[in-house]
Amino acid sequence: GEEYAVDGSSRAAADPTVWNWRRGTETVEADFVQKYGYWGRLPIYSDDGAPIAVWRTGAADLEGYAREEVGDLLQRGFVAHLEDLLQSGRAASRRSQRIVRARVIIDASGLSLRSLRMGGQTGKALLGVGKQYFAEITASVTVVRAPRVFTTIYRAIYPLLTPVMRRKICILGDDFAAGLREHAGIERAALPK
Repeated sequence: GEEYAVDGSSRAAADPTVWNWRRGTETVEADFVQKYGYWGRLPIYSDDGAPIAVWRTGAADLEGYAREEVGDLLQRGFVAHLEDLLQSGRAASRRSQRIVRARVIIDASGLSLRSLRMGGQTGKALLGVGKQYFAEITASVTVVRAPRVFTTIYRAIYPLLTPVMRRKICILGDDFAAGLREHAGIERAALPK
C-alpha cells in the first residue's frame, strides 16, 4: 500500500484524484490471497465513474477456507480490497466533485446452498468486516449468474426490503447483460471471463 496523509489522500500520489495502488504478492501471505481470494477491482470504471469490484463468490472454496483455517488471512486480504475500493471511490469523488461509491458485481455461478451452509462462517466473517467498517462504500450490488434457488428466494423477500435496499441490490440469472448495464452501468464484456 501507500502512505496516507491525515485527510486520507495518498502521500505518494501528487494528484489526490488518482489512486494507483495495486494488490501485490511481495509476501507469502499476499501471494496466497492473490491465488485463493475471489475478489478484485477492475481497471475500468462504470458509466458514472465508480470503481467496479468483481467478487467470484461461486468460485470461492468456502469449505476449504474453513477446513484449512485460513479465514483470518483471507479476511486481511479482503480488508485490503475494501480499502482499495474506498480509496478508489475517494479519488473518483475528488475528480467528479461528488460522492462516488463502488459498484460490486457478484458472480454467483457455482454457488450452492450446501457451500454456503458448509463454509458460511468464513463468508459471514468476511462480509461482517465489510458491513462493520466499510458499510458505505457501495452504490450497488449486482449478483449475476445467480442459481435459480437464490433468485426465487430474492423474489420472495423483495417486498420486505426498504426502497433503498431495492435500489441497491439486484439479483440476476444467466441472462444478465441488460440488467447489469441498467443496474451497475457496465457492459457484460467488461467482466473477466
